[in-house]
Amino acid sequence: MVLITAGMAGVGAAAAGAATGAPAPSLTVRRIDSTAMPAVSMVVAAHGATPALSSFSVTENGKPVHGLATARLSDTTTPVGTVLLLDTGQSMNDANKMTLVRDGAKALVASKGASESMAVVAYGATPRLVQDFTTDPAALNDSIDRLAIGGTPSLYAGVRLASNLLINRSDLLGNMVIVGDGGNSGKLATGTNATADLEASKAVTYAIGLKFGGADVSSLSGFASAGNGAFLVASDAAGVQRAFSAVALDRSDQYLLTYKSALTHGAADLVVTSGTMHAAAQLVPGGIAIGAGTHPAAVSTPQAPTLLQGKAGLLIIALLALVAAGLLAYAVAVLIANEETSLARALRPYRSGSKAEAEAEARAEAEEDEASEGSFISTAFMQKAVETTTRMAKNRGVLDSIETKLEQANLALRPAEALFFYGIAVVVGTALGLVLNGPVMGLIALLAFGLVPPAALSFLAKRRLKKFNSQLPDTLQLLSSSLRAGFSFLQGVEAVAKEVEDPMGSELGRVLVEAQLGRPVEEALDDCALRMKSPDFDWAVMAVRIQREVGGNLAELLQTVSVTMVERERLRRDVKALTAEGRMSAYVLGCLPPALGFFFYVSNPTYMQPLFTQTVGQVALAISVVSMLIGFVWMNKLIQIEV
Repeated sequence: MVLITAGMAGVGAAAAGAATGAPAPSLTVRRIDSTAMPAVSMVVAAHGATPALSSFSVTENGKPVHGLATARLSDTTTPVGTVLLLDTGQSMNDANKMTLVRDGAKALVASKGASESMAVVAYGATPRLVQDFTTDPAALNDSIDRLAIGGTPSLYAGVRLASNLLINRSDLLGNMVIVGDGGNSGKLATGTNATADLEASKAVTYAIGLKFGGADVSSLSGFASAGNGAFLVASDAAGVQRAFSAVALDRSDQYLLTYKSALTHGAADLVVTSGTMHAAAQLVPGGIAIGAGTHPAAVSTPQAPTLLQGKAGLLIIALLALVAAGLLAYAVAVLIANEETSLARALRPYRSGSKAEAEAEARAEAEEDEASEGSFISTAFMQKAVETTTRMAKNRGVLDSIETKLEQANLALRPAEALFFYGIAVVVGTALGLVLNGPVMGLIALLAFGLVPPAALSFLAKRRLKKFNSQLPDTLQLLSSSLRAGFSFLQGVEAVAKEVEDPMGSELGRVLVEAQLGRPVEEALDDCALRMKSPDFDWAVMAVRIQREVGGNLAELLQTVSVTMVERERLRRDVKALTAEGRMSAYVLGCLPPALGFFFYVSNPTYMQPLFTQTVGQVALAISVVSMLIGFVWMNKLIQIEV
């Protein structure tokens, strides 16, 4: 015996096998693809009848279309995906139900088209993917034979897993067949969440309830209704067979209709007819409509101009938004800067403590103006924005750190300008990523523009510092030789600066210029050591300072310092060679877990899904990440030996 509650009337007629009192046959438009306008393709399902291909006709805004081509969907290459969601709870051992379900599922596999993919999901104590989407009948039948029985059914979690399979395969025209003998006993999901996921998958859903021995299968009917499908109740072996046959028949009566549209603008009302059956839908050019989307509700919201449609329109809108943000930033900068008027500037000497102080301030401003003339920012707007950035960064101590890094990397940029354009690049890059490719690309752009420039600056600075330290022993030997040849200390520095290449040559040249301008040479050398963050150079400067205060043979002292540095560098390299194995182990162990996790996520997303969707998985993932970071830092600390 089989009882049918049909959202698709024809399924009920087929399953009941009775013509008297059966619901009238009907048509349903499942999908409309107008991405290749004027070419339009439609997938139409016939329920309760098997119409001839020549019986179909289509009207567009009341006018018959010409050149309509029809074909059975199973004879085309249209990608179709069906998920078999089968109950494997302990109660499926009763009355030989599992054997009946296996036979019915294999019958569905045998009835599928060559291009139709199927997946098998079992829901017992926990849902699991038994077989991912495949067109191979042998693999599907083998997965059905492997179904193991046990536990209490977790129907809602199973529906969510099956729905997400179809959501992740948006290229497939989705179907779902749920077979079970009871309600939900699991606690991993709620019925509301499961229904929402099912609706998001846009799958036509057939639910077969095995009402053996008075089992309560009412929970399955809601999913059939949400999936615009049919709910079939079987209470004996013959009823199970008829239910599966009805589902197979209804799925086979689907057709692909294609034609060339005469639509030039706006949407069109479509009517598909076959004999006495009719189905209405709406054509919206340039998109794919599935399920309820084939007949959307009418809205009165006006369409955007053609210029602002698509990605080009989004890009224009983003640029206009950025211009507006720039103007707002300029207004804020003007308010913060509080630019001094010419009258106030003229009266300033009379308000100052002394005329000398006023003149000193004027000279300082003139020097700043001269420095700004050499900058690549010369417009008043950009200068005002940079000045505001300078003030805000200086108050927070950021500007000094950036200036040090720029000097170490030998980049001819003012720190305020670098910080200002870095912020602009982060904002603009993130906005473009969000507009063009959504939140994921926006996050990637934010990370790229936010992390790459500081990392590149740090890399350039470290590379230059490393080269500076490697040049130091040879530089000291050369300076010692110059002193032995009779040169004074400054003459020796000048000779070495001309002979040695950058960065040592340019840094000694800067020391020489500062000394010629009247700054004590010891202070200039100290500043160079501080700027380059070189302890070795700091020791050399300390030796020079002590010699100049107490006297002695500076040439011999520099030679001794040079030899000491060479020996220390040799020791550093020995330590680096001895710790290479530990360092490589730290890198491998640090990179292996995320690399394997990424590989598993790409190759089998369903296997990794519990780590992100379930609380236990999220806690385990967080603990793993923290433990991995602690281990990496600990190993890295063990191999760092100061020389």
